[in-house]
Amino acid sequence: MAAIAGGVVYGTGLIVAYEYSRPKPALLTCEERCCKFANLAPRYDQAIAKDEEASGILAWRKELTAQAKGRVLEVAGGTARNVQFYTEAVEDLVISDNCEAMLQVAARHIAEARADRHQHYCPSSITLAVFDASKMPFANASFDTVVDTFGICSFEDPAGALKEMARCCKPGGSVLLLEHGASSWPPLRWWQEHRLNRHVDMWGCYWNRDIEGLVRDSGLRIVEKKRMHFGSTFMLRCEPG
Repeated sequence: MAAIAGGVVYGTGLIVAYEYSRPKPALLTCEERCCKFANLAPRYDQAIAKDEEASGILAWRKELTAQAKGRVLEVAGGTARNVQFYTEAVEDLVISDNCEAMLQVAARHIAEARADRHQHYCPSSITLAVFDASKMPFANASFDTVVDTFGICSFEDPAGALKEMARCCKPGGSVLLLEHGASSWPPLRWWQEHRLNRHVDMWGCYWNRDIEGLVRDSGLRIVEKKRMHFGSTFMLRCEPG
């Protein structure tokens, strides 16, 4: 037993020493991150599909999106991975993203969903729109529901984007969030911080942001919360303050 424990400590020491010895890439600029998202778009779904299913994220996407109703805005909609989970309660859907290449893939997914209506409901009215989430072109209180899955980690201005979500949501409506963020478990939180530059370089994603702090500072009120993956994945139902 002592030999096994010693081996674990030794192995952990080697990993830590190796990680600290590796040079960190510089954080990507806004323009470089935009290019990263565009380059990822054609292979994005294939790259994450198995991990999302195995980790339970796909099930959480379904659970979150099923709560949407009325006129719905999905921010950072990417390749429209959520479109298959919307229900008949959704009357009108706007899917936005700041990356046109992602929405080009989304258009294909929507066409496939419409062709397969016997398996999945697909809203009859869907609009795709390219814009910055921190500067939305909508009037106040335009939507019954605002949905964002894994956008806060990607926004250049997450605080501004959340304030815009709150502004665009009707009083009594819902802002539904599924996000990566800083873990509640110190070892994983350290790992997220240590690997941040490499993770941004690979995915364009800041995976260690203070999700709940950003949400509260935006004026949104958290009314329901779930966390998994050592507290690093958040599912939040919020209302405008």
